[in-house]
Amino acid sequence: MKNPTDCRIDLDTLPGISKIVCLDEAASTQAVARELAVEGTAERTLVIAEMQTEGHGRLGREWESAPGGLYLTLLLKPETGLKYLPDLSILSGEAVAETITNLYGIKTRIKKPNDVFAFAPRRKKWLKVCGVITESSSINRAPSWLLLGVGVNLNNVIKLDTAVSVKTILGKEVSREEFLKEFLQAFWLRYSSWEYASQAKSSN
Repeated sequence: MKNPTDCRIDLDTLPGISKIVCLDEAASTQAVARELAVEGTAERTLVIAEMQTEGHGRLGREWESAPGGLYLTLLLKPETGLKYLPDLSILSGEAVAETITNLYGIKTRIKKPNDVFAFAPRRKKWLKVCGVITESSSINRAPSWLLLGVGVNLNNVIKLDTAVSVKTILGKEVSREEFLKEFLQAFWLRYSSWEYASQAKSSN
């Protein structure tokens, strides 16, 4: 992990975040957040890196993490059972898809369990624009912490022909700060409903 950099994102503008850690470079935001979770760092801590050198997705698949993309991990401590955790990847992907469509008018769809695809008009294809990954540690069948990792292709250059960035589709750069704020607003609405519903199911 590189030393924390001066964060260009104002914590006060991010809904639901208690602490933010900004890095110029990291092997992965998941690895940094895992260290913080083990140390007992506060819930709703957000780790963001300008780039990742060892970013990966589900099943260890490599995730390109060039500068310009949004690479983050959110440290959560949900009060729910382990069997409900897989739903978190889907609802997170839904929040990303909603944000991309609302902000930029881009058509999106979810590929379960953890990918978001965007329609690229010039290529007339659906291409991957976001990946989600979750990781958890549990005690007595309840999660003691959960890491939600999200990688979104915003302004980064994509080498893979199966993926695309928002910048490529629109032909212009977009604000990562604006995207992050809108995403968190959409995410917390889904997260609170999911946590409440899973608690209700567990008590029945």
